[in-house]
Amino acid sequence: MASFVAAASPSRAEPLPPAAETGECSLEGAVPATVAAVDEDFELLLDDGRRAALAGLDFPPREMAELRAAIRSRLSSWLVGRDIFLGAFASTLDRWGRAPARIYASPAADGGDAAPLTSVAAALLSAGEARFRPDPTAAACAKAYLAAEAPARDAGVGVWSRPEFRPIDVSAPGAVDDLKRRKGMIVVLGAIRSVGESRRAFYLNFGDKWRDSFTVVILRRNLAVFGQIEPRSLVGRRARVRGLIETGARIEIATPAEIEFVDGVPSR
Repeated sequence: MASFVAAASPSRAEPLPPAAETGECSLEGAVPATVAAVDEDFELLLDDGRRAALAGLDFPPREMAELRAAIRSRLSSWLVGRDIFLGAFASTLDRWGRAPARIYASPAADGGDAAPLTSVAAALLSAGEARFRPDPTAAACAKAYLAAEAPARDAGVGVWSRPEFRPIDVSAPGAVDDLKRRKGMIVVLGAIRSVGESRRAFYLNFGDKWRDSFTVVILRRNLAVFGQIEPRSLVGRRARVRGLIETGARIEIATPAEIEFVDGVPSR
């Protein structure tokens, strides 16, 4: 059974290790393919006509055209015309006809295909060119992707240098009002002050007055996914939460990858 994700410890940027040979988030089951192009949505167009999506990554929005173009250019320079290994996260295509996948390639800096394969997603995350997005399809790689993201996030590198992407500390003045103006995926940091409940859900409140604070909602039907955790025992825990902002300043989470505890207390 899954459990809440323990946050990766901050560390300095280092070369990414070779991809694991076995396990859920590994080369196991990956098959060779050749990249023909990288499109404007960062999907990989393969030479056999298939489209592969880098599941679990959140790229800058379309309004940031210059930043997106720079990231796409780097990714294209690395992968186009090269052989990769593709591991599908699902047995069927998504509703857009793409294969949500984990992608592996030889590091571009090594100048050849003989170098050990590394995760393309982890490389983008460690460079600060994307954020981890807790897609259910990419759940197998959540821990690895969060660990790859951590140094760039903590150092404010790449997209993390921009105010729109930085984690929002809910204890900061005006943070809740800021949250109410946000759209899309956000990352929030704070301490759980109280836990409420109803017949439908548990509510993790990050402020003393729940009506005016940031709240994380966990539906009772999803609670088993998070392991042997009693929500009421989380009061006082400091957490990093990511997901889509809802009405007001709320995020509903349904997977362990959407909440990391950063207070050093072990999660069961």
